[in-house]
Amino acid sequence: MRSWVKYGVFLLIIFAMVLWLGGFLAKKEKAGEIKRESPHVQGLTVGQVEKAIEVVSYYAGQVVADKRVEVSTRLMGKIKGVFVEEGQSVKLGQTLVSIDAEDIKAQASALDHQVAQAEQALRSAMAQHDAVKKTFERYSALLKEGAITQQEFDQVKAQFESAKAQVEQARAGIKAVQSQKQAVVSNLKYSSITSPISGYVVQKNVDAGDLAVPGHTLLVIESPPYLFEVFLPERFAGKVKVGQEYSVQIPSLGENLTGRVVEVSPSLDVATRTFRVKLQLQQKESLRSGMYGSLLLPEKVEVLLVPESAIVRRFDFTGVWVVKPDNTLELRFVKLGEKRGDKVEVLSGLKEGERIVIQGVEKACEGCRVGG
Repeated sequence: MRSWVKYGVFLLIIFAMVLWLGGFLAKKEKAGEIKRESPHVQGLTVGQVEKAIEVVSYYAGQVVADKRVEVSTRLMGKIKGVFVEEGQSVKLGQTLVSIDAEDIKAQASALDHQVAQAEQALRSAMAQHDAVKKTFERYSALLKEGAITQQEFDQVKAQFESAKAQVEQARAGIKAVQSQKQAVVSNLKYSSITSPISGYVVQKNVDAGDLAVPGHTLLVIESPPYLFEVFLPERFAGKVKVGQEYSVQIPSLGENLTGRVVEVSPSLDVATRTFRVKLQLQQKESLRSGMYGSLLLPEKVEVLLVPESAIVRRFDFTGVWVVKPDNTLELRFVKLGEKRGDKVEVLSGLKEGERIVIQGVEKACEGCRVGG
């Protein structure tokens, strides 16, 4: 009897454990009674998507000098001295570089001797010419008197014509040597290179002891005023004209300068569909060629703009954190257009007036609630 009681109690305990493990004894909550609270995010700055009817477009360019001269020489020789440094101011006609011209001087001296020899040959030819001329005149008189035959006269005449040709040949020889000497001597002026303009030395490519090679740039000299050179898209053709003034941003100077259009290219580059524009800049002492800048051009267009700080980039994904009406966040894909200063054009994905996170995007999360 007792064994049956023990067995029954054991089965009852086993059954109770099965019910407990299966969760049948736990209190059950009805569906929908448990609500998840969205986490709150602090430190976000919220703004709105703006619609603009006129925007300022930025077009990159660079500062260039009004005059730029690459100084070279037609003379090959060892450089004896360079008398300027980069950044130095120079005046028109100032000596910049001297080149060893001993070879040219030696050639000129040799040609002087050749000229002397040619002059000596001319004197000899003229003496021969004078002697033969007298004989020719006597034979002419004798021929008229019938004292000599025509054959004898023709021989003397031929000698006279030959003497005249030798004189002309000697004179031509003198002129040829003199021309050679002039060509050699003319190169001497290239042994002392002077500045063709007044300006600044912006590049020095040689030092004393180097070899000067014809056509190789020795120095680069630039002369103010400075211009801003930029290439604009085809849509501005006919709209940007000489005399118009625009603002030019020079980041290295930390300010915007006024630029007046002084040159507009009449043709477009067939590859880039752009044309060149040059603007004369408001002059500054710190302005230098090669400085990077941007031309600010106003355009009448209807676009949606968001701050560049609001853009979220993750690999190939580009999006913006949108604050929904219930103050929760949603990361939305957007398609961007051109950059407009510190803002970016949005082509699709957003509507005018929608609230977006413009600062602190790294703190945002999907479904999080903005504020406290």
